[in-house]
Amino acid sequence: MQSSPPNSPTQVPPLERSHWVAFAGILLMLSGLFDIINGFVAILDHGYYETTANHGNRLLIFNYTAWGWIWVVVGIAQVLASLGVLLGVRAARITGIVLASFCLVGQMMFISAFPYWSLFTMLMSVLVIYGLLAEPHHVEGLRV
Repeated sequence: MQSSPPNSPTQVPPLERSHWVAFAGILLMLSGLFDIINGFVAILDHGYYETTANHGNRLLIFNYTAWGWIWVVVGIAQVLASLGVLLGVRAARITGIVLASFCLVGQMMFISAFPYWSLFTMLMSVLVIYGLLAEPHHVEGLRV
């Protein structure tokens, strides 16, 4: 039996990654690290995110400690998903899109406390979603 030549159509081509995917993976990791920091700030310093005196110890529907732990868990999940994205795992890309969407919506709740930081983080989430959804042009017919 003959072995097929290296460039034969029967062999699977090496996985080529889009630069947008790599960029989105790095941004997803940074966003996860920022969310972990936001979470620990909310857990350790409740007054840091308060914007008015009558706001109390709540941020919309949960208290600051609950939001802090939510952000820590989401941040850890984002960091893990970003590692999967950088390794080329398709499930990690889908997970990254879901987590970036959650982060995008969640930052709207913090916009009254830190508008510029929230807008910056929301922009990062939009770039992550675009980068993970973008079809690479250099690999025809293949989603990476």
